Amino acid sequence: MLVMKFGGTSVGTGERIAGVAELVESRLPEVPFVVVSAMGGVTDALLALSRAAREGDRAAASAALVTLGEKHHAAVESMGLGSGAAVALRHEIERELARLDGLATGVALLGELSARTTDSICAAGELLSTALMSAALEKRGVAVARVDPRDWMATDATHGAATPDEAAIAANAASRLLPERAAGRVVVTGGFVGAAPDGSTTTLGRGGSDYSAALLGAALQDAGAAVEAIEIWTDVDGILSADPRIVPGARIIPEVGYAEAAELAFFGAKVLHPATIRPAVTRGIAVRVRNTFRPQEPGTTVRAEGPGAGVRAVAMRTGVAALFVGNPRMLLAHGYAARVFSVFERHAVPVDVIATSEVSISITVDAKAPVEALARDLSGFAEVSILRDLAVVSVVGRKLRSTPRVAASIFAALGDINVVLISLGASETNLTFVVQATDAPEAVRRIHRELFEKEAA
Repeated sequence: MLVMKFGGTSVGTGERIAGVAELVESRLPEVPFVVVSAMGGVTDALLALSRAAREGDRAAASAALVTLGEKHHAAVESMGLGSGAAVALRHEIERELARLDGLATGVALLGELSARTTDSICAAGELLSTALMSAALEKRGVAVARVDPRDWMATDATHGAATPDEAAIAANAASRLLPERAAGRVVVTGGFVGAAPDGSTTTLGRGGSDYSAALLGAALQDAGAAVEAIEIWTDVDGILSADPRIVPGARIIPEVGYAEAAELAFFGAKVLHPATIRPAVTRGIAVRVRNTFRPQEPGTTVRAEGPGAGVRAVAMRTGVAALFVGNPRMLLAHGYAARVFSVFERHAVPVDVIATSEVSISITVDAKAPVEALARDLSGFAEVSILRDLAVVSVVGRKLRSTPRVAASIFAALGDINVVLISLGASETNLTFVVQATDAPEAVRRIHRELFEKEAA
């Protein structure tokens, strides 16, 4: 079995939905289950509708509903459906718009928007996308079981960021989804959306459609099915060795471990969020990132452990500040580090790169953090200096601590670029250093050239 999840850009128009249906049909021998996101831009439009209703701006709310209707009706028109199927879809779209209008009217009258109501509004995108995808597959003669995600995605009642109940989802997969597959039908469902114990609509938060796909794959496996892979279909060829906007020669990483994928996501590789695929990875199910518009490309496979050792990618994150905290009087004194980090805890500021010596600690934080307030509190027992406009550059890979010459190659490549701070050996997955933000793109290019492009020359 195979879970195929299609993101908003993949189902952004009627033509694209028809293309996805063709792709799914080509994979029928692999027994696919299909999970779809809302059409691109629809969730944002639904959130805008919610805000307009809360603010009592009926004109803006009505305009949002018109835009949503036009987008979905245009998709129906361009899918080339038979008249009966097209009429049924148009009626369904109008019913959903009427439901949204009723919710928006209630919100405007009350002047209050609850998280529960927001979830009910935002679910519309996935529900309509599921209807469109099912119709596109049926047009190709594929037997379809269209399943409302609330029929299987069991969650708690935390609206807006619900926690899935994996045991209940597995039970629902066994009772609701696998019988459809056994009857020869392709299950098509929505991501992002679930149901609380009282039956009310919930959502999983941003990234929820990837999460839904991983949970579905995990549930099918827990229910006794053999799941070969979960495929996340998007608009990029996979996970790259660097940001192609900085490094034109960036290449696809064929296979990567979960820890490495997590590091790259932390540094801005937004192909997928590692937390969303954890249910699959922990069960040994491979997750493949593939391009809907270039299906011939194999993409990137994420597994619990990547193969071999060495560098996979280089990434950077700007918007960083560093605090350098020192007190010579604290030489060999216990409790000094705890006292320093208690200040960050008190201000609820997460720390990033850390380097220490006997009497000094260097720490990077997000530049938006209350750096001055941190420095003020730290200066009560230490000398503090601040550097701003920095960037963190990270070389990501597997078994880096025990891979010879990695550090030597990196710092030879940097040449005259000044390194402010280094973290080496804290993790087998990354080697991290801090430079001036203006130097970071060139640092990434030089390292990528040294580690990836020379070997291909």
